[in-house]
Amino acid sequence: MNTRSIRNFTTRSKAIFFSNNCRVQRCCKQVDLSGSGRATSTYSPFVLCRTRHCNYFNSTTRFFTHASNVLGDASFGTRKKRAHSNEAGFRLKSDGLQQNYDETQTMHTAKSIKTKQSHRKGQAKYTKPKYQPLRPPFSLFVTCLPGLEPLLLKEIEYLRTHQNNECTSSNKSPSTPRLIPGGVELTVPTLTHLYILCLYLGTASHIYIRLNGDEVRKEGDESLCAQIPSLFRARGFPELERKLKDLIVAQDWSRWLGVSTKFSNRSNILSRVPPWNLQVHVTTSKSKLIHTKAVEGRVRKTVGEVLGLDLDNNDPRKESLLEEKPTIRILVRIERDAVQVSLDATSVPLHMRGYRKNPHKAPLREDLAFALCLAGGMSPSWNLLSLQALLGGSPSRTIEHATRPTVNLFDPCCGSGTIAIEGAAILAGLPPGRNRSVPLQGTLFCNDGLWKDIKFKALSLSTMDNNTVSANDIDAAAIHAAKLNAEEGGVLKFIDFTTGCFQKQGLLAQAPLKSTASTMTIVTNPPFGHRLSSSAVYKKLAQSISTLILQRKNIRFAMIGNDPRPMRETGLPLEVSFSSKSGGLNVVAMAMTRDD
Repeated sequence: MNTRSIRNFTTRSKAIFFSNNCRVQRCCKQVDLSGSGRATSTYSPFVLCRTRHCNYFNSTTRFFTHASNVLGDASFGTRKKRAHSNEAGFRLKSDGLQQNYDETQTMHTAKSIKTKQSHRKGQAKYTKPKYQPLRPPFSLFVTCLPGLEPLLLKEIEYLRTHQNNECTSSNKSPSTPRLIPGGVELTVPTLTHLYILCLYLGTASHIYIRLNGDEVRKEGDESLCAQIPSLFRARGFPELERKLKDLIVAQDWSRWLGVSTKFSNRSNILSRVPPWNLQVHVTTSKSKLIHTKAVEGRVRKTVGEVLGLDLDNNDPRKESLLEEKPTIRILVRIERDAVQVSLDATSVPLHMRGYRKNPHKAPLREDLAFALCLAGGMSPSWNLLSLQALLGGSPSRTIEHATRPTVNLFDPCCGSGTIAIEGAAILAGLPPGRNRSVPLQGTLFCNDGLWKDIKFKALSLSTMDNNTVSANDIDAAAIHAAKLNAEEGGVLKFIDFTTGCFQKQGLLAQAPLKSTASTMTIVTNPPFGHRLSSSAVYKKLAQSISTLILQRKNIRFAMIGNDPRPMRETGLPLEVSFSSKSGGLNVVAMAMTRDD
């Protein structure tokens, strides 16, 4: 190595200091490191950092150490830049700026320790949860599709208001619901209130009973508060298993799961098979534990060890035993290392009503159809006065039917008939969960008699009054599938199905002029997406509705699609009602109301 090589390297290298960041510059060096007299061209990082990129000093330190041993006190460049390595650390003097590697490393270490301490400062020390068996009141988290949270909150407020009016005792009313991204939080005092939510909610997807959590109560809020253990943090699998065992023992899962922890012969696999099938769903976000399958396996293993059960579904000897058993679904949600465990009240999602057994092309989800009917101006007409005895009210009150305006619902592109079925059920007062099985199957909270009693009282007061529902489609196969689905849903007698062009349908062709006796409501899901085209349908709908505006006073219209631009090109005064997702596509619902 010669002086000219060192001078070329130091002249072409530039170190720029900043207060909060650094710049990494790769420079070409012509250095003979082998001593053969021939220089080689390589690239080496030359970094000076005051924050966190201290590992880049290693290669530079080795180079200047070798150069110092070869040349001693040789001058590096015209500005006499000096670099050497000694016991105090690597020091570089250039243009009056000094940077000590040891001081930088010490500062970086102290900063990282301070950051970790501040991160853990607000975390409470883990304490083993006390013995608190799961019992009412229940802390619930009701989930829905993104964008439907306001509609879900209105539904819960409607049920809560009517339940409060029908209950004489104030201590049995649900808590004030709180809207959060993804759903609504609330606390219900009894199992009956939970069953009513499972029966009447139309936009909900799941109802989770939180087994642990930290409830936030505002000042002056005297609502119910469930007695459940607090959240725990887990940054590794051993910590997750240990703290999950504490939660299972504290809440006495063996009692409400109906499992005895004492076995006479634990080697017999048939005696350790549970009376239910366990399904674990894991979600993680910004946490150390990111492998959902591994977390699911640890949760199943821990539950099996504490309860003394074998939960391995891969054993072929037990496949026949798990076919006819109820499913218990556990949700494990890990966010920023905080673990929350919840129990799904219904193993089947709430949007799966159970009547759509004959789907047609690109069917709309039931909860989206229900939300679209609400966006079109329809409101639930549930009569909860029949449940006053179950809710703790006085059974001597008389049931009065509220007078509602007559509604004529029409779906010009019915397809599988989901919108027409959901709309007919709303107008007739039929709850969305009328075909659903009893909630909390496989647990001691499953009360089949209570569920049947609630459904019987809800269905006994259903009436269509003078409301009408019509559905049309150009495809005869779609109408046939829609009729079969309506029969499964119990609303076939309420819906008039027609085949052909919707512009020739009776409600549109024979609309009375300036009629004020009823409200014309058009709710539809025109074909959209990559497989279906909807540009021509939008234009025809716009022409028909523009004609109706001149003939009728009360008109409400709602439609859904994946692109709002062709909807706005119709010229109708449409406004965005909600936006959500359907089949992997972003969809938007637009509506208009004309009440004169």
